[in-house]
Amino acid sequence: MSARKSPWSGPGIFQVFISAPQDSQVSLEILDQWLEKEYVPKLMEAKVATSAWRFKAANAAYGKQNMLIIEVPDLSESKALSVVPRTGSRFPGGKTAEELFDYETRILALEELYETKEQPKDAAQAVIYAAMEPGEGCEADLDKWYRKEHNQQMSKEPGWLRTRRYKLLYTHRGDGKSTEVPSCLAIHEFGEGNNLGQDVEPLQPITDWTKKCMKEAKAIDAAIYLRKTGSS
Repeated sequence: MSARKSPWSGPGIFQVFISAPQDSQVSLEILDQWLEKEYVPKLMEAKVATSAWRFKAANAAYGKQNMLIIEVPDLSESKALSVVPRTGSRFPGGKTAEELFDYETRILALEELYETKEQPKDAAQAVIYAAMEPGEGCEADLDKWYRKEHNQQMSKEPGWLRTRRYKLLYTHRGDGKSTEVPSCLAIHEFGEGNNLGQDVEPLQPITDWTKKCMKEAKAIDAAIYLRKTGSS
């Protein structure tokens, strides 16, 4: 299934990377409790999101350790997310999560959903996060590589459930600094029986088309994330 639409409409995700500053007043454990017990339930009650999954990087050395993915059915209605309070009983002085933690938010539109059979929506235990910036004039070939080769190759991996691909629309850092973010994102979901380790490994055999896409890419950022318990 492919999703072709105008920007800022149709399904998409809010992808948030979160870390605690050195002088943080609140631990990441408290943030997790707030997300699980307060923020995510209110998000679901507001009916502006269909799921909110929290992840921890499998490799402790990876730079973006904590990831939140909020799935929304219609990006044109995404401003409604702002009605859900970012304050909480676990935060000091009525401060918001944005005031207490470092964060980077990315908003992405769904480009493709690939699955060989319908799987339970909530079955993912881990994901491969794979972000790429295609070379100049190479975006169409990268899209074709996914649709004609890579998706099928990934689907043969143990425990694979589905692959979703997204296109970057917007990014914002809490510190206001600009950052270069890859525009193409793939989230490969895995359930029971997966063989994922700490780091992303190339699929074997490495095809000539794969080598070409990797060589042409301006940037590649990939990691394995484990889904935290209590994610909705």
